[in-house]
Amino acid sequence: MVALGILGSVALCGGAFAGTQTGAVSAFGHVQDLGAPNGNGLSAPIVEMAATADGKGYWLLGADGGVFTFGHAAFYGSEAGRGALTPFVGIAPTWDGRGYWITGDFGNVYNFGDASNEPSFAGLLHAPVVGIASNPKAMGYWLAAADGGVFTFGHTAFHGSLGNVHLNAPIVGIAATPTGRGYWLAAADGGVFSFGDARFYGSMGNLHLNAPIVGIAATPTGRGYWLAAADGGVFSFGDARFYGSAGNHPPGSRTPVVAIAAPPHDVGYWLATTAKQLPPPTPVPAVLADCNLANGAPTVEPNTIVLACADGNALLTHLSWSSWTTTGAAGGGFFTHNTCAPDCARGTFVSVPARVQLSYPVETSAGKEFATVTYTYADASGHSNTVTAGIATSPG
Repeated sequence: MVALGILGSVALCGGAFAGTQTGAVSAFGHVQDLGAPNGNGLSAPIVEMAATADGKGYWLLGADGGVFTFGHAAFYGSEAGRGALTPFVGIAPTWDGRGYWITGDFGNVYNFGDASNEPSFAGLLHAPVVGIASNPKAMGYWLAAADGGVFTFGHTAFHGSLGNVHLNAPIVGIAATPTGRGYWLAAADGGVFSFGDARFYGSMGNLHLNAPIVGIAATPTGRGYWLAAADGGVFSFGDARFYGSAGNHPPGSRTPVVAIAAPPHDVGYWLATTAKQLPPPTPVPAVLADCNLANGAPTVEPNTIVLACADGNALLTHLSWSSWTTTGAAGGGFFTHNTCAPDCARGTFVSVPARVQLSYPVETSAGKEFATVTYTYADASGHSNTVTAGIATSPG
């Protein structure tokens, strides 16, 4: 079931700041602020947050795969420093809290603790992954992509998606129902979409927002949810109580709120910011041509785009652009790739002419970036091949 377009009861962000704050984390209601990493010591910004089952701890995830634990949250490992070149975007604890999964925007998922190791389809997407939600009753998880696609792993069921629906704004988050038999998707414009036993309680989709929505968290009963915006605004629906927001004391534009997390009992919620300052946003849609390398930055009309971020065995090179607009870009160049014959270590690189299109601009921490690339080239036998895939984007 998909429900959208009707505004339910809503508590708008506002009033005085009704919480406590330590660096990157703000606590509202009766949850405790348990601390946060110092942004000056981070190698990458914080991108996501998850609460422990007892509500007395939380994990924070960095764009580089680093995991930071506070309170009762235990550390089971991370991907920081292990060479992943695309940004990480989500973390989800296992049903018993003794492990977690983290995912990158290519759909690459890593398991720690008692989290199960599921098959991966990294890179085989039309839009980047933006979030992960675990089944609170069994070992498994859902991935959500910016175009509304939903993918199931382990002991989870597919209840529907928006993969074939035109969206006014990209999806930014997913939250599971307490039963594990449904989920909500949240869009950057405040739209909410419900599937399975998740009910629709309202959205911000038909109202003007001062800042985009960045996350969604369900209430313990499953009869409501909160939306969080990049400026610290919080919007509550259904039986979700409003405990306050950072509406009157928003974070800086270069340290926006990126996540909301709530404990399994309705006493409050946390908001997390990036902690580490983000670069100034790009004024027009760009593309992260060099994956997520330390010195990489979004680029307009780049000469090269790396396609295979894991090993650099596929690139678009010598690019020239005939158009670059707010909705798409078109150009041409060469598809340069490793033949990997007899294997990639001993293969040779070949270049063939290619037509290139960029599409699906999504809002990131660095501004709008194209998240999908389509390229057409002729193989050695002369057959034309067209490939559409997600490309790396900046965090958030």
